[in-house]
Amino acid sequence: MTNIFTNAVVFLNKKTKVNINEILFLEGNVNYTIVHFREKNPLMIAITLKKAESLLKEHGFVRIHKSFILNLHYADQSLMTNNEVLFQKNIAIKVSRRKRNELKERLSAA
Repeated sequence: MTNIFTNAVVFLNKKTKVNINEILFLEGNVNYTIVHFREKNPLMIAITLKKAESLLKEHGFVRIHKSFILNLHYADQSLMTNNEVLFQKNIAIKVSRRKRNELKERLSAA
């Protein structure tokens, strides 16, 4: 799978600026979002997952569950087992029934 990384930087809120390439996935927690990075510690920001989704959708992110948004640059169809996506650091994220087909299509198109 070829990954085309952009050097895009996005402001997740007024004070938090992150490089798109560093984000593995985002996890919703009520009105907060936890941003999980490749090599940094997770960061909790005060925006909803819905708002984060609208900011990141055009950068190759897809919502795979009501609580998770995935960076497609780090996902691979071969990593999908038992309706979960496996990541580095031995992290497994559940994919909702309604989002499975969309995720499979997006991964096969990449």
